[in-house]
Amino acid sequence: MTQDQATTFTSRKRNIPPRYIFFLLVFLMYVISYGDRAALSIALPTLGKEFMLSPVQMGWVSSSFLWSYFLLNLPSTMLLDRKGARLIGSLAVSIWSFAMLLGGMAHNITQFLMTRVLLGVGEAPTFGVGATVVRNWALPKERGSVMTILLTGMQLGLAGGTIAGAYLIAFFGWRFEFIALGGIGLVWAAIWWMVYRAPAEKTSLPNSVPFSFSSIRNLFRSSSFLGILIVQCTQNYLNFLVMSWMPLYLIHELHIDITGTGTRTALCYLTAAVGAIGIGRTLEQFIFRNNIHPSRRRLIVAICLGGAATIGLLPKFHTMTPILLILGGSLACLIAANGANTALLTDLVEDGDKIGTVTGVTLTCSNFLGLFAPIVTGYIVSYTGRFDIAWYMCSAALIISGLLSLLLVDAPITMRRTP
Repeated sequence: MTQDQATTFTSRKRNIPPRYIFFLLVFLMYVISYGDRAALSIALPTLGKEFMLSPVQMGWVSSSFLWSYFLLNLPSTMLLDRKGARLIGSLAVSIWSFAMLLGGMAHNITQFLMTRVLLGVGEAPTFGVGATVVRNWALPKERGSVMTILLTGMQLGLAGGTIAGAYLIAFFGWRFEFIALGGIGLVWAAIWWMVYRAPAEKTSLPNSVPFSFSSIRNLFRSSSFLGILIVQCTQNYLNFLVMSWMPLYLIHELHIDITGTGTRTALCYLTAAVGAIGIGRTLEQFIFRNNIHPSRRRLIVAICLGGAATIGLLPKFHTMTPILLILGGSLACLIAANGANTALLTDLVEDGDKIGTVTGVTLTCSNFLGLFAPIVTGYIVSYTGRFDIAWYMCSAALIISGLLSLLLVDAPITMRRTP
C-alpha cells in the first residue's frame, strides 16, 4: 500500500478528512516549535547564572536563534516551493530538534550559541510550511479561522514549554529540559514524513511567475503587501519581546520563584490561545456576515491590533491579577491579528504556487526587526531598571500599524510588474 493510499484509508476509516489531520500536525508543529523557544526563556535565569551572563548578554543569547532564522527565511521558503511541505517540514523539524539535543549538552556559552544558531536554521521554513498547507487544503472562507487556530499552537507551546520546563529545571536541570523537547520534535518529523501529502490536483499555474529578484521587488510596489508587512513586523517585535522576557518580567514585578513564574506565564499563554480563537471567530463572522471579500480582513487586523496595544497599560500596575489580565488579553488580540493578517496574505497573493516565497519575504523582514526585540529590551532594562519604555514603544507601534493596514491593504498582490 502506498503512502497516499494508507493516509486516505486511515482517514476514511475514522471518517476524518485528511486535511484535518494535516492541520492538526501543523498545529502540533507550532506547539513544538514554540515549546522549544520557551525552553530558553524559562531556563534563562538558571542558565544565566551558570554562564555568568548580564541582562545585556541574556538579551543577545535570547535573540541568537533569530540570526540564522532571519537569514534563511527566504531561501528556505523558496526551497519549500520547489520541494514541497512534506520533505521540508520533516527536515526542518529534525534539524531544530537535533539542535535542542546539542544545546542540552553544551559546556560553555559559545557552544550553546552555536546550537541556537542551528535551531534557527531548522525553524526558518516553519511558517512557510504552515501557510502552504493552509493555502493547499483550507477553503477560502475558513482560512482566517484555520490560521488563527493553528497559530494558537504557538501559545500552547509557550505555555506547555514554560510550565513543563519550569518543573523539569526544578527537578532535573535545564539540560534535561532541552534534551526532552528535542526528542519530541524528532518523533513529529517522522510522523509528518509518513502522513502528509500534497493535493493531487495541485499543479503549477500556466502563468506562474518564475522566481527572480525583480519579482520580489514587485511585491514591494504593492501597497497591500506593504500594509501586511508592516503589521507582520510590528506584531513580531512584540511577540519576540514577550517570548524572551516575560518570565524575567514576572520575576522582576511579582518577586516569585521559577516554578511560580512558569505557572503564571503558562496561564497567560493559555488565556491568550483561548481568547484568540473566540476573538478571531467572532470578528470573522461579523465582518463577513454579508459577503466574503478578502480585503475586509484588514478590519479584523486593525481591531485586534488595537486590543493588543493595551500592553502599554502594564507600567500602571504592579500586582498579579491586572498584570496577568493585560498580558493574556493583549496576547490574545495579537494572535488573532496575526491569524487574520496571514490569511489576508494567502487570500490576496495571486500566484498560489509562490505562497512559500512570499511568506519567506514577509518573515525575513519581520524577523529582522523582531531579532532586535530581546536585545533592545535588554539594554532598556539594564539602563532604566524597568520594562516601561519597551511596553510603551510596542503599544504605539501597534496602533500605527493597524491604521496603516486600513489605509494600504485592498488590491490583490502580484509578483508581476504592473504597467
